[in-house]
Amino acid sequence: MSNLPEVHLAEADPATLAIYRKLMTAAGSGSPALIFRHMATYPGLLDWFWRAVGPEVEAGWPCRAVWEIVAREPIVPLPPITPELLARSGVDAAARATVGHMLVSYNRMNPMNLVATGAARALLTEDRPDAGKFDQAPAAPPAPPPDLPRPLAIGSLDPGLRASVRALCRTIPDIGVDVTPTMYLHFAHWPKFMAAVAERLDPAMDRIDEATHALHAACRPLIGALLEKARGRKPGPPPMTDPAPLVRVLDGFAYVIPHMVVVGTALAAALPDKTG
Repeated sequence: MSNLPEVHLAEADPATLAIYRKLMTAAGSGSPALIFRHMATYPGLLDWFWRAVGPEVEAGWPCRAVWEIVAREPIVPLPPITPELLARSGVDAAARATVGHMLVSYNRMNPMNLVATGAARALLTEDRPDAGKFDQAPAAPPAPPPDLPRPLAIGSLDPGLRASVRALCRTIPDIGVDVTPTMYLHFAHWPKFMAAVAERLDPAMDRIDEATHALHAACRPLIGALLEKARGRKPGPPPMTDPAPLVRVLDGFAYVIPHMVVVGTALAAALPDKTG
C-alpha cells in the first residue's frame, strides 16, 4: 500500500510554510500534522482551508474549548513506562526531553486538528453537526516546544517493530493508502522505546477504540460551532475538480485524530512527569 502523500515541513514552499507555522503557533506544537501535510499536496487547498477556519484558530478559543473537552474525558490506563524502562530503551535525559516535546505537541495539536478538519470536512459534505455554545473570547496560545525532528519512514523500521506499529493501526479505517500515525514514527527514533509503547497500547486497543468514538461525539458541538463561523466567511468552493478523494481521507482522519488524542493522553499519563 502506498504512503499518504505529504509535504514535510523542511520541503514546504514559503506560502505553505507560513500556514504550517500559524497552525503550530495556534496549537503550541512543534510540528504540522499529517493531515495538513497531506492537504498541502493539493494546490491552493491550505489557503482555502485557512480562509475558512484560520481566523478562529488564530483567535484561540477553539483550542481552549477542545482542550477542555479532552480534559473531561476519562484517560485509558496503561502500564507505567518507568525511568528504568526508559534507560533500558536507550532514552537518555536529552531523548526524554524530546519525547516530552513530542507528546506536548501531539496532545495540543491533535484536538485542534480534530475540530478544524471536522469543520473543513463539513464544508465539503452534507454533514451538519449542531453547534454548541462556547466562550469565543480570544485565548493566547501556549509557548510551543522546539521543532520536532523529521519522523522516520515506516519502511525504514526493523521488520519486527514495523509489524508492531502496523498492528496498532488495525482499527484505522481503510482509505486506500497507508496512514501510520506520525507519533509512532517519531517515537521510532528509539526503537526499543517504541516497542515498549506498542506492548502497552496493543492490549488496550478495544478500550482506546471506545474512547475514540466517545471523544469524537463529545467534540461534535464544537465542530458545529466552528462550521458556523467558517460558512459565514463564504470561503467558496475548494480549489479542486473532485473533492471525493480528499473527503475519503478526511473521513479516515475523523477516526485517526481522536484515536491519537486518546493514545497521546494515555501515554502522557503512563510516562514519568519529565516526559509528559
